[in-house]
Amino acid sequence: MILEVASSAVMAGVFGYTIFDKHGASESVKIQRIANNCGLNVRDNGKVLTIHLLRKTRHIWGTEYAYRLPLGLSFEDVQKKKKHIEDGLNHKRRLLELTLDDLKKLHLRGDILEQIKGLLKGQKHRKEILMEYDGTLLIKVYKEPMPEMVQYDGSTLRSCRGWTVSLGESREESVHHDFDQIPHMVVAGTTRYGKSVFLKNVVTTLIYNKPDDVRFTLIDLKGGLAFNRFSNVRQVLGVAKDVEESLEALRAIHTEIKLRQTEFLRKGFEDVREAGFKKRHFVVIDEAAELASQGEPDKQVKKLKIECEKIVSEIARIGGGLGYRLIFATQYPTADTLPRQVKQNFDARLCFRLQTEIASHVVLDEPGAESLPFVKGRAIYRTDRKQIVQTPFIENEFIDRTIRPHITIKGRKEDGDETGPAKEATARGSHTLIIEEA
Repeated sequence: MILEVASSAVMAGVFGYTIFDKHGASESVKIQRIANNCGLNVRDNGKVLTIHLLRKTRHIWGTEYAYRLPLGLSFEDVQKKKKHIEDGLNHKRRLLELTLDDLKKLHLRGDILEQIKGLLKGQKHRKEILMEYDGTLLIKVYKEPMPEMVQYDGSTLRSCRGWTVSLGESREESVHHDFDQIPHMVVAGTTRYGKSVFLKNVVTTLIYNKPDDVRFTLIDLKGGLAFNRFSNVRQVLGVAKDVEESLEALRAIHTEIKLRQTEFLRKGFEDVREAGFKKRHFVVIDEAAELASQGEPDKQVKKLKIECEKIVSEIARIGGGLGYRLIFATQYPTADTLPRQVKQNFDARLCFRLQTEIASHVVLDEPGAESLPFVKGRAIYRTDRKQIVQTPFIENEFIDRTIRPHITIKGRKEDGDETGPAKEATARGSHTLIIEEA
């Protein structure tokens, strides 16, 4: 009995010491105090009102707090103070913090202080928060930071089925995008934060999973370097590298769309599913801002760009039901480079870090992308809801191994020599060559 009483006293003392800082504030109260101190309050009948705690729910990953916003305070107001709240929760004045589950691990017959020190060694991670609004303000406080690297490997490839591709890991789960459910996607982000890597992920995954049903038209307006390794893959119809080549490719697609639309009308089909049409044609445009006609000084080039814009808009508007998928990627999202008539047909948006709140609004219709950490591959994925994901990093060597069986040598009128990855792969005996005439 004496041991039980002593144990209870020790546990209560440790619990009280570790959970509260010198102001006696729990995490939920601390969030309220931070909110009030940084101006998230309103005056009503002479009273100062701030966010009010409704409930808290513990999870394996941390704790979710639900707060009521006072009238006159918006979710956007709170979003702007996210960094204040996050920094406040990581304030060094908070001495120790152990959960009840941590305390249950203590052995009372041993040196309790040494055990506590051991538990605290694992508490050097910075807490991170995620805020959402569903009528109440939800603040999720995570005990562990998101991983800064998710490697794309064989297990990632096998996790994708049908027309799905991996978007990596969110705080709580693996995330995939299904292009048969949501056909078009905007991808935006500052250079070197993961935009082009994600595009290569999409192409590689679908070549592997749908080798007989997928076709690609790749438009790489950064000179063709990012997509060059796919140029001899049989599923790739072509890689356009400038405005003239892009327009030629887009005109061919536009002709196909009109022919298929006529065929479906004649046969009474509403879309590819009803028609039982298995093939999908992906149009992937990297650095689509280069096709924007606004501000183009050369009249002839501007004329070409205007036609490109019209075709891209039509693919976005009617292509989905006819089996065409559009991925529109840019590092400079503005109202000119991502026109509203195009954006309104994209129900999926993957946004890596951007430099300004204005750019974030262009892509996501809200701020947030400008506040993402300086972590390559970190992005906001938005459909009917918003998730922060760490997109997988796919190595070029992995891409080459995966696509090698699908490489063909496409003969050129001016050059009959067989060069490039396909010849190299054949020399190793890795696959049989398919020779195509130009």
